[in-house]
Amino acid sequence: MQECLSASEQEYLKTVLLVQQKTGHVTIQALAARMEIKPASVSAMIRRLAQDEDAQGAYVMHTPYQGVTLTRRGEKVAMELLRHQRLLELFLATTLDMSWEQVHDEAEHLAPFISEDLEERIAARLGHPARDQHGDPIPSREGIVDLTDDMPLSALEVGMQAKVVRVPDEDPALLRYLATLGLIPGAWITVEARTPYGDILTVRMGEATHPLAGEVARGVSISAMSRRSAQASLEEQERKHEKFLT
Repeated sequence: MQECLSASEQEYLKTVLLVQQKTGHVTIQALAARMEIKPASVSAMIRRLAQDEDAQGAYVMHTPYQGVTLTRRGEKVAMELLRHQRLLELFLATTLDMSWEQVHDEAEHLAPFISEDLEERIAARLGHPARDQHGDPIPSREGIVDLTDDMPLSALEVGMQAKVVRVPDEDPALLRYLATLGLIPGAWITVEARTPYGDILTVRMGEATHPLAGEVARGVSISAMSRRSAQASLEEQERKHEKFLT
């Protein structure tokens, strides 16, 4: 990082960005909950980041009782740190064979300290990927993230199927569980049923069906463009099979 910020300050800016992307509104309480830090400590850091100490501009704007937003300067730092972390996650998973539930924490610790030269070498080695192994989009060098095709699995209608593009990566235990279901980026998933109460979806991957909590389904992203009728897909597969036999 070219900015003279501590790893902790960079992490705060990244967290503001992630909460903004997820909920559209960032509060001190939301930051404290995500970072597992007392609200008073979060408030103190946000006040520091909102100050223009070097006459180059503040990193955040904070309006009491309204929320926290990144300035252009703060967003640049946050995007760059996010790019570092997600490239590192993919590098650790593909090059060092670390499990996908381990790489998040390791990459998070390393990301503030790698140079821009190392970042570019890692990106080139990986073939300049657009997403990491969890499906999280990797910001471009210009700080651009494309989420236009992503939609939550919970919004998929019963009887429809789509391709999974992203899974939540904050909880290693959840990642291990999703892996046992085969619910990983690239997998096709069908919503078989939805309970009227209890917020439970029945989903199918391959030949197996599983119950999935609504909270988990909301954290999984599918490709909106890949949506198709499960019945139509089955009929297409049958036609291909019959053509193959003849």
